[in-house]
Amino acid sequence: MSGKLLRRLFYIVIDQLAGHWADGIFVSGDLPPANVRGYHELGLTPNISRLIEGGLWVERPWNRGGCDTRHGMKYLSTGTYDMSASVGFFEYVKEKYKENVRVAVFTTTPWAMRGYFYVPDYVVSLPPCYGPYYDDWMVWALFVRPYLEREENWDMIHFYMPINDIVSHCPSYQEHNPHPKSSKHAYLLHLDKLIGEIVRTLEALGHWSETVLVLASDHGYHLGCDVARRMGARSANWCCDHGEPWDCVVWDFERDEPTGVYAGGPRRVTFIVSGGGLPERLKGVAVKEAEIIDVIPTVAKLLGVEFRAEGRSLA
Repeated sequence: MSGKLLRRLFYIVIDQLAGHWADGIFVSGDLPPANVRGYHELGLTPNISRLIEGGLWVERPWNRGGCDTRHGMKYLSTGTYDMSASVGFFEYVKEKYKENVRVAVFTTTPWAMRGYFYVPDYVVSLPPCYGPYYDDWMVWALFVRPYLEREENWDMIHFYMPINDIVSHCPSYQEHNPHPKSSKHAYLLHLDKLIGEIVRTLEALGHWSETVLVLASDHGYHLGCDVARRMGARSANWCCDHGEPWDCVVWDFERDEPTGVYAGGPRRVTFIVSGGGLPERLKGVAVKEAEIIDVIPTVAKLLGVEFRAEGRSLA
């Protein structure tokens, strides 16, 4: 491995991927809204579960700042809730180590700017997900995987997957429609297969043993809450994006009234640190709660990089 970093980093951000959910909400039988913790406990996402079981997993991570996309991506790139932060971690590492590290970013247009995931090195910046977009699997097949196969001595990679964010204003679960974009449920299972493909590729290329793989998200979404009800939802089985207000309460659709139980769907993010390069003492460790701004300090610690951030390292 080239450079002065202690380990390689493969940093995946999946837009609008809820990491956990309020208790007692179900969309079909005992199936909860699409979320990492609930699906892991039901055994529905074996590849993500592999990362959880062999990694450092935050059971209930929170976005305590703003929950629109721009804010969440800022927190995940800088480790702070300060929107004026001008240098992201990836740019900082490249500037610090210069030619001694190889850094690549695969993202969409908004997040390639300075203060987010910009690097003065190798950036594939594609059209945003709300325009003529590239599917997550397409970006993997056309750009990320070929880079891995071509550049043996890479040090840091960021791969942003935006499409889950546009799978919204739709059911969380549909029994008879398996198309990936038909529901949050179908797309989460689709994403799980892509995560498995990434892990298998890193293993096949001989990179897994020295790689820290991070799986994170910028925010969750509204479902089964008073905000969703005001937007026209008639049951808990309907996703309503992540607009303000980000704080909300669980809605009783049978009685058509609020329960007073906190929901906060947009604040429920994903935070998993795994990979063969993760120190053994951290494998299989579950942390009850942490914040979105703790992702970058944790990564910096594992890579041996001194980086000033507002969050704390879990390593």
